[in-house]
Amino acid sequence: MKILLTLFLLFAYNISIAQNLKPPFSQLDVFELEWASDPQISPDGQSIIYLRNGMDIMEDKRFRRIWMINSDGANHRKLTPQDKNESLPRWSPDGKKIAYTSSSDHGSEIFIYWLETGQHARISQLDRSPGNITWSPDGKWLAFSMKVPEEPPFLAKSPKKPNGANWAEAPRVTTRMKHEADGSGFIEPGCYHYFVIPSEGGSPRQITSGNFQHQSL
Repeated sequence: MKILLTLFLLFAYNISIAQNLKPPFSQLDVFELEWASDPQISPDGQSIIYLRNGMDIMEDKRFRRIWMINSDGANHRKLTPQDKNESLPRWSPDGKKIAYTSSSDHGSEIFIYWLETGQHARISQLDRSPGNITWSPDGKWLAFSMKVPEEPPFLAKSPKKPNGANWAEAPRVTTRMKHEADGSGFIEPGCYHYFVIPSEGGSPRQITSGNFQHQSL
């Protein structure tokens, strides 16, 4: 009888604990999470810009927005009015402007944000998305990386397609061991090279060459 009573009390105690426990982390809770990345301190040390990351439950996609906060924790606000993915925020040497990339219909482009006026403008029209943005010391230029596609090796001349024909896509040819990536699929053959563009806008100029990757400035 004592054994049965002990088991009953233990059972009742466990039920009481289980009822008071908070529900476990669920799959949908991931959409409630937000985190900061890529913090950049202003040249005068008074402000910090960073990327605020999260997940959009309606689109099932990650989003990134640029936010700013004073170094003492005050005046926390979103930097731009755009509702698009942003990345690579970088202070100009004088601390009056911020260069960053923002998504568009054809990939990312480089933008400039002016702190005094709150205005922003696109300064590039690129073939592919830029990366690794860096200001020149005088603030007149921006350097960035961008993939330069590789010409595929010639295998054979394709026959002429009849008018109105619906043929399969041409085969993709690669000479690299790493040719696919999780989440993005086939990796376009090519190498990342560095370019410069005037910070007021203009045509980019390629400054590196060669059949190898240029990864960091």
